[in-house]
Amino acid sequence: MLCPHCSHSFRAQQVSAQRGKGLEAQVQCPHCEAWLGRSAALMRLKMLGFYLGLVMLVVGYFLPEWRNLTTPVAIFAVMILLVSHMMDHLKVTQAPLRQEVDDSEHRQKYR
Repeated sequence: MLCPHCSHSFRAQQVSAQRGKGLEAQVQCPHCEAWLGRSAALMRLKMLGFYLGLVMLVVGYFLPEWRNLTTPVAIFAVMILLVSHMMDHLKVTQAPLRQEVDDSEHRQKYR
């Protein structure tokens, strides 16, 4: 996975903190400690597109008289699946607190 906050990549095994369950689950980046999550609405849309396309293809295969209806619905469902898959990325849900560093001595040196 790639953290959108710090741009470091990490594996799922490196995740030590998780909150929430199901589609609302969030993980914490091991590098910057930002909480990352996905959009639950896009995940639902992706699942709907997958299962609707699968059901329509199976119904169209076993019931040939329904193919005029099931083929366009299956194509539309797969298009919804692909578009929602492209839009579904990890997003920062809670950024870590920035630590204020007192660098006045360093700045004073160069004035």
